[in-house]
Amino acid sequence: MKNINEKIQHILNLYIEDIQFELKERWNSWEKDLNTPEIYEVVGGILARQITITEHLLSCSSLWNGHMAPMILRSLADNYINLAWILEDPLERSRKFIFFGLGQEKLQIAHQKKELESSGNLEENKVYIEAMENWINSQRYVFLTEVNLSKWSEISVRKMAEEAGCIDFYNYVYQPFSVNAHNMWNHIAKYNLIESSNPLHKNFRRPGKFSTDADFHYVDLACKYVNKMFLLYDLKIGFSSNRLYPYKKLHNAINKLSEEFSKDEEE
Repeated sequence: MKNINEKIQHILNLYIEDIQFELKERWNSWEKDLNTPEIYEVVGGILARQITITEHLLSCSSLWNGHMAPMILRSLADNYINLAWILEDPLERSRKFIFFGLGQEKLQIAHQKKELESSGNLEENKVYIEAMENWINSQRYVFLTEVNLSKWSEISVRKMAEEAGCIDFYNYVYQPFSVNAHNMWNHIAKYNLIESSNPLHKNFRRPGKFSTDADFHYVDLACKYVNKMFLLYDLKIGFSSNRLYPYKKLHNAINKLSEEFSKDEEE
């Protein structure tokens, strides 16, 4: 039988092509009002972000472990909650999302200017700074852009999830994966400390790294969160299709491969 890893990667490559196609279909079929472009740009961008992150995870099996995958999955969960909350009031919340991001860009420019001035390198980086300011100006004049040091939504992620009807997703996905992303004790103690086998050391832990093999479960979760995004979009925007969702097609292909592999093992 052809190498199992090659077959899995082939299936994942087909899945990636599939979700790219589904995104394009949804975008092209969405009737747009150019008087309120913010809605379409934010929603379309968030969908594309979910797919982009997932593509990179699926293309690199060295990330399919408890050290790296949870950080990526947490980002996917955060992205989903953002979209779910925005779609409860698309225009107002899309604008909040954009204005906060522009404010953060303005703040970053200010920090960079200060650093370049102190190092005497501002003049030689003038074109770069102007390009960053022009990017803001193309959407909202820099002098009108406010810098908000709070959260973009002005409420906690948990509150966003509650208001968007996805608190279970927050509790079972976002919060647990945040432990990894924020390098908290209940992740570090499990993954980066090894307990001494010597009873005289009183269970003392030393720095280390648990070696973990690639776990396809993390791939499945990422694809599941893309599917959740498609389902949410289809419900809120009103998109429908007779095609199987890519996640279902992926499962069918993996199950078929598993059956083939089991038969070869028996023989």
